[in-house]
Amino acid sequence: MTKILIPSAEHGTIRVFAISRPIADMAHALKQQHKTAIASVLLGHEVSQDDIELFALSDLTGIGLHGYLAEGYDVDKDTLRQDFTRLEALDGYVLLVFSKVSAKGDVTLTPTHDLTLIGTYAEPKAKHIAPPIVTDASKLYSGVSQDPKAPQRSRAGSAFTAAAVLLTLLIIWWILR
Repeated sequence: MTKILIPSAEHGTIRVFAISRPIADMAHALKQQHKTAIASVLLGHEVSQDDIELFALSDLTGIGLHGYLAEGYDVDKDTLRQDFTRLEALDGYVLLVFSKVSAKGDVTLTPTHDLTLIGTYAEPKAKHIAPPIVTDASKLYSGVSQDPKAPQRSRAGSAFTAAAVLLTLLIIWWILR
């Protein structure tokens, strides 16, 4: 397979790779090594847990890879519809590579012959339909007063507390006498 360049400016892209290894071999490898170690070898580049997802398609029984991408990552259903046949025909294990892999700089992946790129899908960007709210209440720290003051204590409250303590002491003295 050819090299794949992922620029550091890329965000919100998922690359789906089929792994062309027997299911039993992959299951055994995953018991022996961590997913990131296997993915790093397959991609020819060191990856972290947040950069990839490696799983058996049998884990998606009932929803399928098509549904997982549509519901789990909100990938455009029209785009997925174009690749529906290829996605549903996959068997065994798949590897999802996220653009986060290039967070520290441009990355060049050199996939082994065991990987087949099935598709590259963009996660949707937020739709900013409403205009921003511009009011005094929406300004930062608008609910905090500029000069907070400590609560004032009244002398009457202190006098009442002193009188109650004195009365309690007198009652105790009278009972003990």
